Amino acid sequence: MAENKKIEVDFASSYKDLKLLKRRWFPLWKLDGYVLKEFLIKYAILMLVFSVLFILSDFYRDVSDFLEAKMPIRDVIKYLLYRLPGNIRFIMPISMLLGCMWTMATFGKNLEVTAMRASGVSLLRCGGAILAMGLFVTGVNIYFNEVLIPETSVEAEKLYDVGTKSDRYSKSLLTYKSVDGKRRWLFQLFVVGEKQTNVTLKTKWDQVMIAKLIGTPGTPEFEAHLREITGPRFAELPPLNEPEKRSLAIIRLLEGRKIDFTIDEVHYDYDTSEWVFDKGSFTSYDRAEEVMFQESRGTIMFHQPISFANVRFSEAEIPERPEKILNAVKEKDNLSTPLIWQILKENPNMPRRAKCIYETVFYYRLAFPWSCFLAVFLGIPLATRNERTGSMLAIISAIALIVIYIAIAQFFLMLGKSGALDPMLCGLAPTVAFIIAGALKIVHDKV
Repeated sequence: MAENKKIEVDFASSYKDLKLLKRRWFPLWKLDGYVLKEFLIKYAILMLVFSVLFILSDFYRDVSDFLEAKMPIRDVIKYLLYRLPGNIRFIMPISMLLGCMWTMATFGKNLEVTAMRASGVSLLRCGGAILAMGLFVTGVNIYFNEVLIPETSVEAEKLYDVGTKSDRYSKSLLTYKSVDGKRRWLFQLFVVGEKQTNVTLKTKWDQVMIAKLIGTPGTPEFEAHLREITGPRFAELPPLNEPEKRSLAIIRLLEGRKIDFTIDEVHYDYDTSEWVFDKGSFTSYDRAEEVMFQESRGTIMFHQPISFANVRFSEAEIPERPEKILNAVKEKDNLSTPLIWQILKENPNMPRRAKCIYETVFYYRLAFPWSCFLAVFLGIPLATRNERTGSMLAIISAIALIVIYIAIAQFFLMLGKSGALDPMLCGLAPTVAFIIAGALKIVHDKV
């Protein structure tokens, strides 16, 4: 026993300067270059495969419409290319996660990870080049979401409508309700910067409308228009020698009553910031208290359609601009985050349901591009569990993780849009939660 104790003491004293090898974080150009090269090969293969699959999916979905309309091959190719950026934003994070897991699992299977870690390089540092690539792809995804997709998605739908003689895109532009709820526009086709034709505007009489459509009180034109609008009730109005009572009676008779404009031509004058109703007609309808049956309210004409020409409404009277109408009827998921923020800022009294939709999409759009970095952040620690089992289990784990993340993100997106939960929580929580999970995994496994 004494002899063994002496040997242990001698051994310890001989190796008293022995220390653990420090982890190396400084640039390792050969290692980083090798890891990046292997990752990019796999990432490029995955991006190419998924892109082709999405293109084929779009083609087979619409091929019957292309053939029926005899759409030129050149236009079909352009349509598919316009659709591609919207698909790539989803392909990027999927390919990042699969590529990361595939690369690190291959390194583990070939014992390259073991060699790196034995040299004092942590697993997280081994994947440093992939992490840097994840940040770069996140920036690319942000560009796609904010700049490219809002333009290409609209161009794709327009090209589809023209090529197939369809109105799939136009149908989404038929109805627009003003934020204050006072006006509802109905368009056959809305084109920014051009005259709109066959437009219907549903609103209510107010004092501005009375002045625009009837004219200046006391003039012959005013009285003629008033008689035409009020019909038999014209005789019940106070006499002309009592202008104040007559004016109040006219306001009580018309204000708040429904009025429909059927406009042949309308355009927005950007020089004066006015809506110009070039020509058309308007019709007024009954009040709620004038009809016994609730189902009939707002359907009985107060007078026959009356023609008008060149009626102008200022920005204060009709504040919505053509761009606002177009942005409002676009798919919310295709709007850029600055544009959504501008819509929310300019419309503080937006209905709660609409506000929840905009806010949820806003926060989701802020978080989603980071799923590319999240894919790497989760992929590297998960790869440590598959060093010996090969790349197949790594790919299966990656696919399962992708499905779970997308399902949770879409579930929270639905809750946020419906107003069931706070929009900020629903938009940010899935991505933030998965990033925290990845960080905890890294700390736990000491990779």
